[in-house]
Amino acid sequence: MPQASRRALLKAGAAAGLGAWLASGSQDASSALAADASAGQEPRRPLIHVTDLFHPHGDPDDHFDLASVYALAMQGRFDLRGIVIDGPPGFRAGDPAVVAVAQMNRLAGLTVPVAIGTSKTMAGRADALPDASWRDTAAIRFIIECLRASEWPVALTCVGSAADIVIAALREPALFRDKCAGVYLNSGSAHDNPARPAQLEFNVALDPAAYAGMFDLPCPLYWFPCWHVTEVRESGESGSFYWLPHRDALAGISDGAANFFAYMFGKSTEPKWLRAMNSPPAAEAWEKILSGRRGMWSTASLLAAAGLTVTREGVIVPLAEAGDSAVFRLKPVEVTCADDGRTTWQNRSTPPADTDGRRAAERWMLSVCDVIRYPVAMTRAVQTLFKAFL
Repeated sequence: MPQASRRALLKAGAAAGLGAWLASGSQDASSALAADASAGQEPRRPLIHVTDLFHPHGDPDDHFDLASVYALAMQGRFDLRGIVIDGPPGFRAGDPAVVAVAQMNRLAGLTVPVAIGTSKTMAGRADALPDASWRDTAAIRFIIECLRASEWPVALTCVGSAADIVIAALREPALFRDKCAGVYLNSGSAHDNPARPAQLEFNVALDPAAYAGMFDLPCPLYWFPCWHVTEVRESGESGSFYWLPHRDALAGISDGAANFFAYMFGKSTEPKWLRAMNSPPAAEAWEKILSGRRGMWSTASLLAAAGLTVTREGVIVPLAEAGDSAVFRLKPVEVTCADDGRTTWQNRSTPPADTDGRRAAERWMLSVCDVIRYPVAMTRAVQTLFKAFL
């Protein structure tokens, strides 16, 4: 498609609040794409999900996030192009959970590929790892190739290390300007903790230079700080964290989906990972899982990447239709990040101007509109997503 035509179509889609493709439900993906294209509308958004997903798990929230991404794909919100899993740092007990991706592919009837991220950390925010091996840059090349091959701009959700995305953008900045719909970054803190001012959020500390490089990207950046105040596990106006009771999210899901979570929580070494999903989990073990709760950070960013938000009553709706009922939305900001991963930001009164169809200067940030209702609303949203696995 000619560049000018694509940009005009993108503008029209944005003005229409992402259009009818967000309402395409769970119909067959290929027919939905064909119908959208014939109607002159942008198809469901191509997505690459970048995550620190391990088995044994580092934090079970990453498996909940993966299930949420697949649920959105099953409901027609995403054209899921790939999963990038961080190269495991030395302190992790587990390796990349490629089995979890295979299990989700089975549940969803999809064939989403997986790539393993770089094991290198960046020496500085402009370090494109020029001397890294072919093997160690596989995920970087995968991201570049996905963007290059896609007719439509691709969104990237990042809930782990920023390195693979940032290095891909350093190597191909023009490609990111033209073909990246935006990076949805779930890392960092809106405010330092005055009791521990030197503390960094976990994902930032993995590679501060890579995190800093996110704020240099030549494409839209949507920033979802994990914490309103670093490591304070309470909802706040600019933090994505909330507590998710397992029973509310998992009770009543299919046997296969229940076993996806049971396999993860049990840190199973069962080699029959597919056949392990064929019957209900053991009742006692499953009840123990249901009685727990999970710290969650990424739900808002995953929904926003699909053009969605959640109402105060917990209903998932297109952001353009939410009005004052939205429990979270995005606000335009001016933000800079120092080399050590520390951010400075302030609100903008208006979004940055669109220039020749490009939105490279756009920087947006999570804004929780109702701090009190946010945890309950987000829990109900996850309940709704996981109904895809009934």
